[in-house]
Amino acid sequence: MKRVFLLVVWAAIVGTIVWCADHQELKYLLDAVKAVPGGDKVGHFVLVGGLGFLLNWTLRCREFWCAGRLWLLGSAIVFGIFTVDEVTQIWRPARTFDLLDLAANYAGIWFFGGLARRVVKREEAGRSR
Repeated sequence: MKRVFLLVVWAAIVGTIVWCADHQELKYLLDAVKAVPGGDKVGHFVLVGGLGFLLNWTLRCREFWCAGRLWLLGSAIVFGIFTVDEVTQIWRPARTFDLLDLAANYAGIWFFGGLARRVVKREEAGRSR
């Protein structure tokens, strides 16, 4: 239950940030983050990657086969959502499409997906003792 709660809270935070960016709310805060060198990219990495971690952790790193390889379901879901979000920024006047933002999202999903695998593996090993 703790996992689901953390996932919902993190998703609400990320969703609120996306909504605020879309509607130019909290512009001063988002501009302050962008003023820090690399701040925007670190934000993408941590926020999107953290969401991927929590979703994978909640799903206990459930995997599926695609293109001859195993993929984390939670990572694939977050990958899809944030790919669509970044690409649709092309048509949103308040937003700017940025391949580096997308790369930071993907790097966060990959890094935190690996972290989720380690955490879940450790939890499962602890239960089997």
